[in-house]
Amino acid sequence: MLKCRVIPILTFNGFGLVKTKGFAPNPRMVGNAVQAAKVYNSRNVDELVFLDIYASDKNRKMNLQLAKLIINECFMPVALGGGIKTIEDIHDLLAIGADKVVLKSKIIDDPEFINKASQVFGNQCITLAIDAVKQDDGKYYLYNRLNKTIELFEFLDHIKSYNFGEIILTSVNNDGMMNGFDIELVNKVEKIIHVPIVVAGGAGN
Repeated sequence: MLKCRVIPILTFNGFGLVKTKGFAPNPRMVGNAVQAAKVYNSRNVDELVFLDIYASDKNRKMNLQLAKLIINECFMPVALGGGIKTIEDIHDLLAIGADKVVLKSKIIDDPEFINKASQVFGNQCITLAIDAVKQDDGKYYLYNRLNKTIELFEFLDHIKSYNFGEIILTSVNNDGMMNGFDIELVNKVEKIIHVPIVVAGGAGN
């Protein structure tokens, strides 16, 4: 049996850690990011992901001071995401010790940015956040707050040849429900994207 890699994802709203449920607005506050990183480090998780989930909406950058404090608590790889729009933004995150950066909103408007970033920093540190929502018609769409309707698998087929290292695939429908992953979604994405997939949304046991 393959070893199960455990990768907690800390979601931040600009003030503290929050717990989302189906990506609904006004998520529940759950604590302090630095303290959470310390706890996860003591439990020997394989990696840690820290995302400022409203940074792009609010047109703000990652809080580098906070991110540095989180990294200082971790003896495992750390990925940072939120508000990344430029090559300089990536440089700033890697300079404080991030092992990877997570891109989301930027790649919807400008997929070519994936290759630009990989050319500068190497694809091993470029992670894409892919949030999938299953609609009533049974089709999957790329969740975004840019008011764009994007069919998920068409988007993945378009970017599959770009130079990135992995994706974080989140089922919006299962997010926070703790009733299991969307295995159908994972299997379909796996046939299109041939890089490691970190699966999120629904873990309960």
